[in-house]
Amino acid sequence: MPIRIRAVPGGTRTDPEGVAAPGAVTVLTWKDARGSDRSMVLGSYLYQYDLSFSDNTGIVKRSVNDNAFGHPGFGYVVSHNTLTGNSPLGKANLPTKVATTIFSGGHHAIHRVELLYDRDKEPGGRGIGIPVIIEWFVATGRDHPVWAVNWQVGSAINPKRVNFNRFRMDVRGPYGSLNFDGAPNRNAGDAVGGVALGDFGLSFVTTDAQLTLNSPWTYDTPNDVNFCRAWTANSNAEMGIVQTRLADKEMGYPDRVVGRERGAVSTGAFPDQGNCADLGDNRQYQMPCIGGWPYQLMNFDWDPSGGKPIDEATGTKLIVWGSPYGWLGARSFDLFDFSGVADGRGDRAYSTFIVVGPKQRFNADSGEWDQPGDVLLSIKNVEALASAAIDEVGPGSLTAVVPKGPGAKETKSIKNGYDDTYAVYSLTASGNLLSFVFTPAVDQPVQNPIFNVQNFTAAGLPGLLINGTSITINNGADSGAFVSLNASSHELWVTLNMTVDNALRIEIGHG
Repeated sequence: MPIRIRAVPGGTRTDPEGVAAPGAVTVLTWKDARGSDRSMVLGSYLYQYDLSFSDNTGIVKRSVNDNAFGHPGFGYVVSHNTLTGNSPLGKANLPTKVATTIFSGGHHAIHRVELLYDRDKEPGGRGIGIPVIIEWFVATGRDHPVWAVNWQVGSAINPKRVNFNRFRMDVRGPYGSLNFDGAPNRNAGDAVGGVALGDFGLSFVTTDAQLTLNSPWTYDTPNDVNFCRAWTANSNAEMGIVQTRLADKEMGYPDRVVGRERGAVSTGAFPDQGNCADLGDNRQYQMPCIGGWPYQLMNFDWDPSGGKPIDEATGTKLIVWGSPYGWLGARSFDLFDFSGVADGRGDRAYSTFIVVGPKQRFNADSGEWDQPGDVLLSIKNVEALASAAIDEVGPGSLTAVVPKGPGAKETKSIKNGYDDTYAVYSLTASGNLLSFVFTPAVDQPVQNPIFNVQNFTAAGLPGLLINGTSITINNGADSGAFVSLNASSHELWVTLNMTVDNALRIEIGHG
């Protein structure tokens, strides 16, 4: 059975909101960890996502479309600033380039979008334009796509020489709304049941059956992977954004969270509880102030200027990632916990898993729906990816420095070869040979790990040995590995088709 990634023209799609111009799209299809098809309709952003999953009672098929309340479509960027409030939707910009590349061998693909984020798409932009590169990375055997972004602030157009230390810009992206519950349109969608947010240190989760501004919550669970998540009230559906990196203090909005609205539970006392006056909101409610969430979701549905009652539910499916003001272009900005500052100049990049699936799974032993859904599993996956070790390397070497993100000229240091840009391990071959030992952390198995091998100049795909035994490659769903070659950059991409829970000696170019 052929299982190669496929990319076919998908015609032209329009934006229900009318912000983005009609654009040509590609239907990108790959096989996930279950060997089932997943397809994304991609242009300059995501219009539709078709997938299936097991909820431990059966296989659920779901088609997720962009006719959703909020800002339709997903995977574009937005940036607010502190001086003028200017914050155009990134999908308003015609991309300068959209290209889908499936590497030779057919099991790893990148959909790349290049655009100029033109702040003058709204008043107050002051002529500023920032080049942005977005990449969607998919691989055979991996469920969830990686969304990677690089804001090339060092190449920004700034004709008025605006001081970015005063014109402080944040990042909100990936940004947008999809009917992740599978509703055919926005009016048929389920109400939002709840939300969860994981910042550096702790995670927040609502504990009621339906989200309102009076939903009870807890904010006391230790957390080391930043994420945001929403689920619906009646259907077993959730969508989330999970960062591919551990313990990133640059992500999330710290204002009114650290030391202020960060109570342990909604019923306990904490500083400024119920006081949102400095955010222009004089109402009293249990949830944190709508302008003070670490990550934006559908919270602004209850903006005080809109008149929505605080106890009314919402069907808006808006889900947004974000960073503090100053993250783009400022000489320094505060880290989330105010333990230090970071530099916002140059290439500004990060990556996330885009997770759509069930909120929970059935436990046949207990008869309860208490098994984790896809967002929680993705968080555990990132923890496992970042905690594994690579040693005994030779021939070849472990990569220590990689580009900061898509199209970046600047570099970042990585540990144990883990490159969070694509959530893969990076190594360098010597004479087209590579050998190393891959060891997962205790009780943290790694599902279908992906290895990106640099300096691989051979014209064909190599043999692979696992613990001295040759394994099959690209030979159907039961292959030991799925392998692709990017000849132009001399990169070999290798996905092991197994869950690794013990140390493995991996030899590439042998056998």
